[in-house]
Amino acid sequence: MPTVRQATIDLLRHHGLNTWFGNPGSSELTLLEDFPSDFRYFLGLQEMVPTGMADGFSQVTGRPALLLVHTAPGLGNAMGALYNAHLNKTPLIVMAGNQRRTMQNQKTLLTNEDATLVPRPFVKWSAEPAIASEVPAVLAHAIHIAMSPPTGPVFVSLPMDDMAFELNDAQASEIEVVRNRKVTHAGGFHKDLAKKIAGRLSAAKSPAFVVHGDLEHAGAWEPVVKLAERAKAAVWTSPLPGLSGFPENHSLYQGLLPPGAGWISEELKGHDLVVVLGGPVFRYYPYIPGPYLPEGTSLIHITSDPDEAARAPVGDAYVADVRAAVEALLDEIPESSRPAPQARPDVPRPEWAKAPMSAADLWTAVGHAAPADALFVTEAGSNEVPITSYVRPGAALSHMSAVGGGLGFGLPAAVGAQLGAPDRPVIALMGDGSMHYAITSLWTAAHYKIPLTIVVSSNDEYGVLKQFADIENAAAVPGLDLPQLNIVSTATSYGVDAHEATDTDQVAKLLGEGVADRDRPTLINVRTNKVKKIAPRLT
Repeated sequence: MPTVRQATIDLLRHHGLNTWFGNPGSSELTLLEDFPSDFRYFLGLQEMVPTGMADGFSQVTGRPALLLVHTAPGLGNAMGALYNAHLNKTPLIVMAGNQRRTMQNQKTLLTNEDATLVPRPFVKWSAEPAIASEVPAVLAHAIHIAMSPPTGPVFVSLPMDDMAFELNDAQASEIEVVRNRKVTHAGGFHKDLAKKIAGRLSAAKSPAFVVHGDLEHAGAWEPVVKLAERAKAAVWTSPLPGLSGFPENHSLYQGLLPPGAGWISEELKGHDLVVVLGGPVFRYYPYIPGPYLPEGTSLIHITSDPDEAARAPVGDAYVADVRAAVEALLDEIPESSRPAPQARPDVPRPEWAKAPMSAADLWTAVGHAAPADALFVTEAGSNEVPITSYVRPGAALSHMSAVGGGLGFGLPAAVGAQLGAPDRPVIALMGDGSMHYAITSLWTAAHYKIPLTIVVSSNDEYGVLKQFADIENAAAVPGLDLPQLNIVSTATSYGVDAHEATDTDQVAKLLGEGVADRDRPTLINVRTNKVKKIAPRLT
C-alpha cells in the first residue's frame, strides 16, 4: 500500500514544489529518505539561510517555495527570516518534523508540543495533522492558503512516524482527489469605482503615485507604468517596498520615500492627490514628527490586503486585486494635458576615487558597470537611499529588498534569486554588518556553483544605527563599531572568488568579470567612508 510519505511527495510534485530549501534534522529524515531524482535540495548551514533563499527564489519565480526546517530549534533559527517573508508576502510552504506521536507525551528530545503556535504571527495558517493519513490534505490546504491574496507563508508540522503510515484504498483515493483539485482567484474592480477614482485623478493638479512591490507580484508592472504616463504623475517607491514597483530609470520616477511621517510629508509637498498602489500607508521608522500628508493633500489607497487598508492612518482605501484595479483605471482615464513632473537629474559619469570612498562614488561605479538586465538584491543599511540614487534598473523584478527590514535577508535572498533567475546576473549590494547575519550563504553559493556577484560596502560600523542614534539623541551607544572584519578572507574560506577593490576602476573591472563568470560566485569588498553623523534623510 502507498505510504503517507509517497503520497506527500506526489502531492508536492503535482504542485510543482520540487525545489526544496532546508537544513535537515533527525525528525525530518523519514520525509527526506530516498529523495526523488526529479527534486532538488539546497542546503543552508543554518535555517535562516534556506529561509531567505526560498524567499528570494519565490519572489523571482512567482511560485510558492518549499522550506524544510528542523522541529522547534530549527524553526526558531528561521524566525527572523520568516518575519521578512511574512512582510514580503512570500508564499513559503514551511514544513518541520516533530517527534514521534508515541513519544510526545513524555516531552522527549525534539518534541515541539505547541508546534502550530511557534511560527505565529509570521504565518497565515499553521497546522499539525490530527492523524497520519491527513498529512497530504493538510499540506494541500496550506498550499492553497499560501497562494490566496494576500499571499504569505504557511506552516505544517509533521510527526516523523506519520511518514511510514500505510494508506488504505479509500484514503489513497481521497488524497488523489485532494491532490488534483484547483483553487483559482479571480479578481475584478467595479467600473463605478474605477470611474470615481479616475475622475479624482484627472481633476488633480499634481498627482503622485506611491508604488510597492506587490504590483510586481501581481503582474501589474506594465499597466502601472502606462497609468502613470497617462496621468503624468510623479512616482515614488514606498518605504521598505520589497520590490521597487516601477522602472527606476523612468523620467517620472522620483526615488525611494524615506520611512518617516515628517519626511514623507515634506517629500510629497506640492501634490494634491497621492495614490498608493499595492502596499501599506506607510511603513514608518524611526519616529519623525510631522503630519501624515501635506496640508491640502488627499490620499487613495488600493491594496489586496484588508489589514493594510484597515490600519492605514489616512486616506480612502479600496481592497482589491491591484492589477485588476490598475487595468480598470486605465480604461477610464484619458491622457492628461498637465505638464509632466520634472525628472531626476541623470546619474553622473563615475569619477576615479580611491578607497575608502564615498557611497556615491561606489554606487555610481556599480550602476554604470552593471549590465542592463541585472537583478539587484540590496541590504546595505545606511547605503540603501544612496543605492536608489545611483543604481537605476529599468526592468521588472530588478531591485529586491526586505519589507520587514530584518537583517540577514539580502545574502541568502540573492542566492535564491539567482537560482530562480539563472539566465540573469544577480548582484547583491551588501553592507559589511548586514552580510554577517547570514554569512554562511557564501558556502551554499560556492558549493552549488551559483554565479552570484556580491559587492560589499565596508565601513567597519553599523552605520544606519549610528544615524538612528543621532535621530534619537542616544549618546555613547556600545556595539556599533565592527573593527577587524576580514570579509575577503572569510569569503575565500567558503570557496568564493573574493577580491579587495582599491579604487572605482577596480570596482567596475571586477564587477564585469564577476558577472561574466557563470561557474562560481564572486565577492568584491570595497572600503567606504564612515557615515555622516547628521541624517535628516538617512543619506
